[in-house]
Formats: sequence, structure tokens, C-alpha cells
Amino acid sequence: MPARRFVLSLALLALAACGFDPGDDSPMAPPAVYREWWAKTEACSGLSGDFDRIQWSEVPGYGFKCSSGTCAGHWEPSHKVYLAQDWKMNEMVVRHEMLHDLVGHSGHPDPPFGSPCPLTWATWKGDPNPASDTVAQDQAAF
Repeated sequence: MPARRFVLSLALLALAACGFDPGDDSPMAPPAVYREWWAKTEACSGLSGDFDRIQWSEVPGYGFKCSSGTCAGHWEPSHKVYLAQDWKMNEMVVRHEMLHDLVGHSGHPDPPFGSPCPLTWATWKGDPNPASDTVAQDQAAF
């Protein structure tokens, strides 16, 4: 019985080590405006980091499955950011994931999320996704 538990533990560890994978993502070059958004995110948070360490990846469509439901964006500790194609030019979504990279972990502690960086659905005062106002109302996950 202990050997069986050991094998099961190894299998679970292997699955956990696989990390997040939305399945149909592809690498993307960050648009020039991302550097401006990065500077704004560093300024509001008081944190600094290396923009060039982020690996950007695009997932087709409006959202993708993640642990919290459907996501517009997702950050991984390996400095990889996944963005749903329909949200890749949404300043709040992109900067939200940038802030995760600057903070270095998941979760949304306030500060810096919310205040001094209004980068959550509840605190963002900028434009919603140009394609639809409903996601902000639906509280799509990050």
C-alpha cells in the first residue's frame, strides 16, 4: 500500500508540475504600446522589472478556460502571459497581467491591485473591451 501511495503522489506531482496550458495558444510579439503600459504599471506600483523577460502568448477568441473559470488573461511565474485574442489590446487586462509579473505572484492584494493601480474590473476607470461592455459586467476572471 505505501508503494501505491508513493506512485500516486508522483503522478499528482507530475500533473501539478505541468503548469497552465490553454491548449491552442501561439507566441506573440508585444505591440509597442505595451512598453508604455509597462512604464505606467511600474509607476503606479512603485515596482520595477524587466519587460523583456515576459513571454507573450495569444489564445484565440474571447476567453479561455482557467482555474477561476474563463479568463481574458493569465500570468505564470515563469514570466509567461497568456492573453485572449479579443483582449490583447485592452489596457486594463494587459496591465493587470504585467502587475502580476512585477509583484511576482498570483492573487490580487490591495495594494497594489486596486490602489494605487486600478487594474481590476471593480477599480478600472478606462474603456471596457471595445468589442463588448458585458464582460466587465460578467466579471471575467484574469
